[in-house]
Amino acid sequence: MAESKPQPIKRTRNWLATLRTIFAKELRSYLLTPFGWVILACTMALQGFWLQAVIQTMSKASGEGVMYYLLNNINFWFYFIFIFPLITMRSMAEEERLGTMEGLLTAPVTTTQIVLGKYFAALLFYIVLWLPLLLYPTMSELGNWYTQLRYGIAPEGIIEYHPADWFGPITILGLSGTFFIALGILCSSLTRSQIIAGIICICFMIMYYFMGRATELWGEFPAAPAFHYLSCSEQISAFSRGLVDTRPAVLYLSMAVFTLALTVRIVDYRRWHR
Repeated sequence: MAESKPQPIKRTRNWLATLRTIFAKELRSYLLTPFGWVILACTMALQGFWLQAVIQTMSKASGEGVMYYLLNNINFWFYFIFIFPLITMRSMAEEERLGTMEGLLTAPVTTTQIVLGKYFAALLFYIVLWLPLLLYPTMSELGNWYTQLRYGIAPEGIIEYHPADWFGPITILGLSGTFFIALGILCSSLTRSQIIAGIICICFMIMYYFMGRATELWGEFPAAPAFHYLSCSEQISAFSRGLVDTRPAVLYLSMAVFTLALTVRIVDYRRWHR
């Protein structure tokens, strides 16, 4: 007679299977609907437009220089801040509006599974938005190789991209996204209106952005080091120069965990007060 699997292992597998089901359902809502593809198309168009604008204004640059000027341009922040409410504003609010949240909360799933499933799906979709950025150095190298093979000469006036130089910028974009996606999920759990959820998320994003620039507005003061530590713009500036630091990883991951825990509490409150 075969021995039965230990109950804790079985419960863990069932818990992960349920989480995977919620994750897959939420991911399909991004990748198999026009909503997700419109966001992806707009993000790629803006990335390409600003990258081209940066290249045209630079007389001489390397791949590192391109990313530095691209990510430290005010135009980058204009659409970077709006990406997160667009991705997350419908995650919880849409369920509330359609009335499907009540059925989901009364199903044999935990609140943590619901929140984490939606969070990981949104985070994966956010990462997908930035993957096309890695195509630029690859296509540039292929273009240089083709020009040398076809004409036997090195191309002139073409910026050299080195994929390794893009590791830092992509890393900080991913790290900051872990917290900002969690923040968007939290905002979406506060209301059943997508518009209100998006506005709340934008307000929090703008507040956080200007917190990092407090020293520019008011100069250095006793609490200035804390604001420098929280500054997303300074972190992106440092990472885009290749200065990879572990402190932003600790900051964003810990804040993401705290925000998700708070979201679970809010959804639990609604779950037991219906």
